[in-house]
Amino acid sequence: MVDQVEEIKQKTDIVSLISEHIQLKKAGRNYKALCPFHSEKTPSFMVSPELQMFKCFGCGESGDIYSFLEKYEGMEFREALKLLADRAGVKLITRNLGEASEKEKLYQINTLASKFYNYVLLGHPRGKPALDYLTKERGITFETIKTFQLGFSPDVPGVLKRFLVDKKKFPVRDLERVGLVFVQDRLVSDKFRGRIIFPLFDHRGNIAGFSGRVMPTAKSDLAKYINSPETPIYHKSNLLYGLNLSKSEIKEQKEAVFVEGELDMISSWQAGVKNTVAIKGSALTDEQVRLISRFTKKITLALDTDFAGDTAARRGISVAQKQGLEIQVARLGQYKDPDEAVRKNPPEFKKLLKETVNVWDFILDSIFSRFDLKTGEGKAKISSEVVPVLNSIPDKIVQAHYIGIVANRLKVPESAVSEQISQLKEELISEEEKKIIIPIKKIEKSRRQLLEERLLTLAFQGDPKILLASNVNGLIATPLTKRICQEYEKFSQGHKDFSPSEFTENLPKELMNGFAELVLADTGEITADTDDYKQELDLVIHDLEIVDLQHQLEESEAKIRQYEAEEEREKLKKEQEKFAELGQKLTKLKSTIEGSNRGIILQEG
Repeated sequence: MVDQVEEIKQKTDIVSLISEHIQLKKAGRNYKALCPFHSEKTPSFMVSPELQMFKCFGCGESGDIYSFLEKYEGMEFREALKLLADRAGVKLITRNLGEASEKEKLYQINTLASKFYNYVLLGHPRGKPALDYLTKERGITFETIKTFQLGFSPDVPGVLKRFLVDKKKFPVRDLERVGLVFVQDRLVSDKFRGRIIFPLFDHRGNIAGFSGRVMPTAKSDLAKYINSPETPIYHKSNLLYGLNLSKSEIKEQKEAVFVEGELDMISSWQAGVKNTVAIKGSALTDEQVRLISRFTKKITLALDTDFAGDTAARRGISVAQKQGLEIQVARLGQYKDPDEAVRKNPPEFKKLLKETVNVWDFILDSIFSRFDLKTGEGKAKISSEVVPVLNSIPDKIVQAHYIGIVANRLKVPESAVSEQISQLKEELISEEEKKIIIPIKKIEKSRRQLLEERLLTLAFQGDPKILLASNVNGLIATPLTKRICQEYEKFSQGHKDFSPSEFTENLPKELMNGFAELVLADTGEITADTDDYKQELDLVIHDLEIVDLQHQLEESEAKIRQYEAEEEREKLKKEQEKFAELGQKLTKLKSTIEGSNRGIILQEG
């Protein structure tokens, strides 16, 4: 297995893999991008094709192809291994069933359960009432049913257990873990019995859980929908229903339509609106925002109008806007939801999706439409709902724009609205936020260390032979850079050309992270331009010489004080002469740089 891990790594280009998920831009010998693991405006995420690794200089995340998928997709190692093996055309050797991860086993159980439910719906008499309901009353075609793998759980005691436990030999406890059954007095019951089944796929196509809808003929006291509980593979907040099918269309159209619930998504898809995803409820979660932002920066909300008054929904919208998403809202008018709009008038539904309004305009219009502006009571109610909305707008310029609109509609000064928002901010400051947090002291690097690291970065990304020159090598003094230089000296004796991947093969593990940071550091376009590269290199070496002379002067000054105290006249005289000589060298070095353009990293604050 270890050999296969390396084989897959060798057959997978990390730049190609990562560029399938985020946009990379060439930066010298490396590639850079905005980090997918934290929010930033300036790219600090670097990828090295030679070392086959990535590192973010903002949040510190780093690793190889496997760890990228583990961090980015939330995969376990074996999941990432299998995906990359399939991608590289490598057939994994499975030594025994125990090698399968817990997640893989749970996915397998869900897949088999889904096939069972689908068979009952399409091929068994017990599923005919549900099939008739879906096709005749809801207008869902057989093709759509197969695409979404819809199913039906028959109201027959123990039927799922007989299939998955008795026949497929899965332990009952695993069916419980994945939320398919519950056990009471040793009786194993199907949680979804008597319900139409919607398999809940994650964006990679794994069945993470299920949603079950009651039949119209069911008892009125039953919940209309029930869902899988939180399990090791199903997290409601992480999932966007239908994204496994719609992601390519979303990328192509550069827009995602958000609806509420599985049938809304399925109806929209069937009507030709294939860039649709569904959420549970009306509130976007942080995880869903991060997930959809991989595919588009524009979303249209086609939700129940009630979401305008939902605090959680507004928070999700604010989070989405902070992530740089543009949010519009489709007014559904006479239709209660997209499913009804599609079934009654598909062309009009598509037209409504194009006639969208900004999300904040929609929410504010919804609030103003519900209260009487002519009365003080009405204005008070509007204020109580509008102020939290304005407070949740993350962009201060946009917020100021809507403060003006609200003030104008309420016929009050803008300052009055602003004061209300400020008052609310004070009230929202929690006790947790008021706690005094002792900041962690950041370890600052010395100027010498920064210069030495810059020198090695330029050398290893350009011409490392520079480090062999005695006048340069003698300037390297800090422990990490000195050891890396020593390792390079040994490497250069047996290699004519420098290869980062070959160099790291025998590099001590404790130096690997330090070396990777040097190789991955962003040098902009400097290494691509011969003149700029030489100028930057000369400046770094020049400044290192200055720092080195300053260090020698400090040492000489300390010796002078020592010889003065010990009355060592002969030694004192020689040291004073040395000090004067070093001072002259330093003055001469500093004068040569006056008026020249300095590299960004060399400029002193």
